[in-house]
Amino acid sequence: MDNNAEYIELLKRSLAGETETVRLYLAVMAAAPQSAIPRLLEIQADETDHQAVIADLLLEAVAGESAGQEELVPGVE
Repeated sequence: MDNNAEYIELLKRSLAGETETVRLYLAVMAAAPQSAIPRLLEIQADETDHQAVIADLLLEAVAGESAGQEELVPGVE
């Protein structure tokens, strides 16, 4: 496997991992006491930022162009 193919595969796995993490935090939020929700929402925002950045990197690796997620999604760094 060449470096670019390996990079793309790792990005795909990273994106899937972030998606699983978002699902897990949503399940946690469903069971959490109301007092924990603001902190869990902060974590959730970080995780979706990770998804946006990884998706952008993946598109750049595959298509050679940016999806512009950092510009299109407010607050993504």
